[in-house]
Amino acid sequence: MVKAAQAARLAKEEDKSFMDLVREYFRYYCERSTIHCVRYLYDPRLHNVERLIWSVLLIVSVTLCCSFYLLLSERFGAQKLQTVIENPQYPVFYVHFPAVGVCTDNRINWSKVDAAKAQFLPANSSEELVEGFTKLIAYLETLRFDNFKYSVSELEDQNLEALDFINLSSLVHFLTLGCEDILVSGSCMWRQTVFNCCDYFVLEKTEYGLCLVFNSELSDQSHEIRKREGDAYYPKHNAKAGQNSGLNFNLLLNDSFKRPNSLATDNVYLMVKKPNQINNDAHSITPNTETHVTVQPLQTRTDNTTRDIPPARRNCHFVDESVDFGISDAPGRLTKSFLLFNCLTNCHESYLVKLCNCTLPIFFPKTRQDIFRYNKHLEEDDYYSVTKQGMTCPCMVSCNLLEYYTSTTTLPLSAKNLPASPTLKFFKVDVHYAVEMMITYRTSLEFSSIDLIANLGGIFGLCLGASMVSGVELIYFLTVGFLLHLYDNKYNVVFCKNLKRMWVKCLRYLQNEVSHVHHESGIVKATPKSKLRHPFNKRTNAW
Repeated sequence: MVKAAQAARLAKEEDKSFMDLVREYFRYYCERSTIHCVRYLYDPRLHNVERLIWSVLLIVSVTLCCSFYLLLSERFGAQKLQTVIENPQYPVFYVHFPAVGVCTDNRINWSKVDAAKAQFLPANSSEELVEGFTKLIAYLETLRFDNFKYSVSELEDQNLEALDFINLSSLVHFLTLGCEDILVSGSCMWRQTVFNCCDYFVLEKTEYGLCLVFNSELSDQSHEIRKREGDAYYPKHNAKAGQNSGLNFNLLLNDSFKRPNSLATDNVYLMVKKPNQINNDAHSITPNTETHVTVQPLQTRTDNTTRDIPPARRNCHFVDESVDFGISDAPGRLTKSFLLFNCLTNCHESYLVKLCNCTLPIFFPKTRQDIFRYNKHLEEDDYYSVTKQGMTCPCMVSCNLLEYYTSTTTLPLSAKNLPASPTLKFFKVDVHYAVEMMITYRTSLEFSSIDLIANLGGIFGLCLGASMVSGVELIYFLTVGFLLHLYDNKYNVVFCKNLKRMWVKCLRYLQNEVSHVHHESGIVKATPKSKLRHPFNKRTNAW
């Protein structure tokens, strides 16, 4: 009896259809699901009206979840950036003190002209060659990248080809005003400590020509200073703020440095820049004045989460990103980090190579095209007249940026501080921090992938009371759990039988044996008709 009952039960289980197994499994899942409302869908203790109410509530909740998901995914896809204050009290001594450059409007020490003739011209040079050499030096005295005071027609009248044998860079280095020429000995102070000016003010290349720069790390001399001071102490840092707390020095210009009837002024250009930066905008200061330069550093850090955004959208470059810096050979000579911080200078050099087929390693001449006087931004022509030519440089700042914002105050010197001789021009300069603390900013995605996951978790928890475990549970019940349920109910046997039946039917169909009338041994057997008759049931050939 027991064996017969078990056999009957097994036969009944094998007779279960696929839909019966689905209904049974759905009821099993509803009883165990951790998602709200689902267990009420198949609760036998509830009335059908109650089940309908819970079903509608579940559908509304799922619809709200999908709507919120679309809104969040749209916000995530927009990839907007936001800049927030990361630290409002960041000590300034953590960052480098800026490099301070001094550039005179007059580039040439005219008192060295005779020595230059003796060194650079051959013995017994003709008067014509000496005169051309003297005019060449006169042209160099105010030469800089964006301001050359002599016209092209005037230069065409001069025979400068006879001076091709002269190394122009060596000539400029020989005639330039050095540290001992313009810096007053004993006037240089760093953090109220006197130091030898010429030990730290070194000659460096800028677009203003050769300038004396303090706290730079670009030239060979600055590398020697860094080796002597140590990497941790050079470029220098400063923790104090206020007047006389940073860099102080005095300048003294002598009229004997200038050529008679020179076009150069007695002004001095003061440049505040990053230690690894070649060039920056300079402030002009007049003689017999006291100038106070107040520096406010500002640091902005960009998260690595923004790397998926194109540089044009985030408006900055990471150091390890590939950047097109122009057509000059600078990318082959210099590192990416150097090119990134000096992109504009390299772009200017590229324009010089493109338009003049030459480059000058110290400073660049200006042509009558007026191109080298004007920097143009990308897409600027869409908003301004295109009649003015200029240089369009695709330069962006570093994503980890340190900028120095300056304000300059210039006061006249008192009578007791004025030089005794009118041929001397005196300058006092004080460069210092405004405050001892600085603000640091952080730029990041307004809505990151972590924010998307957190918001989705909150929405699903609010609407459905579900969590990540509930999602894994649903996936498990739809895949592995459902297959195991079919296997436990011997549906694999039924499935194999149905599969074989379908395979046999397909083979008969391909062999053109499909018909509703079968001829076996001369006996005609009619197949029972189905309720939905096939449109070709009267045909013996299905094809």
